[in-house]
Amino acid sequence: MRTLTLYIISANGEVEPIEFNLERLVLGGWSGRRREVVMTHIKELKGLKIPQPERVPAFFHVEINLLTYDRLIGVMKGRNNGEVEYVVFFKEGGPKYVTVGSDHTDRELERFNFQASKQLYPKVIAPIAWRYEEVKEHWDKLILRMYVNEAISQEASLEVLLRPEELFEEACVRSRGLVMFSGTIPSKEGRLAFGKSYRMEMEDPVLKRRISYTYRTYELVL
Repeated sequence: MRTLTLYIISANGEVEPIEFNLERLVLGGWSGRRREVVMTHIKELKGLKIPQPERVPAFFHVEINLLTYDRLIGVMKGRNNGEVEYVVFFKEGGPKYVTVGSDHTDRELERFNFQASKQLYPKVIAPIAWRYEEVKEHWDKLILRMYVNEAISQEASLEVLLRPEELFEEACVRSRGLVMFSGTIPSKEGRLAFGKSYRMEMEDPVLKRRISYTYRTYELVL
């Protein structure tokens, strides 16, 4: 088990630090509500010779210490990148808090082994979050964005992805302290973007607020 500190920002702007006991970290993939959206992302990956998954949606259980707030992560030389996702903190079987994250992945290794590629790099999240109850009724209006090297690469509302409750049921995970990444949204240009700077955002146009967090990569010298 690992304890994380989250800063919960309420709809009226109040900040409350909380301690979350993390027991399981699960990454979702190919989790679009509509098949055409899922197939769009699969085609993007095929362009990099990454095979189609055996199961849709797919779920990858990874080491809990991969979850980080670090703004600088080391990567291997080659093709690797991050993609924006919503991230949910579950307690007692229900979604409690939500923030934005990036499942940084090695695309070369992904061609041969999905699970190994997911284990290679940290999974970056913003250290601030919202209460799920405050956004539940207008969930589909929330917007995800990713900027790579300050150019927008992804943007879509959450209506294209499975809701947190649906992810939970599909994954069949039972844990008192679970964090789940949702899986990503299609790229704007129909291909994955690569760079050194990644700015991920979640916008709530109803309550007029936004979570924005940037991290950078550097190449490891072996």
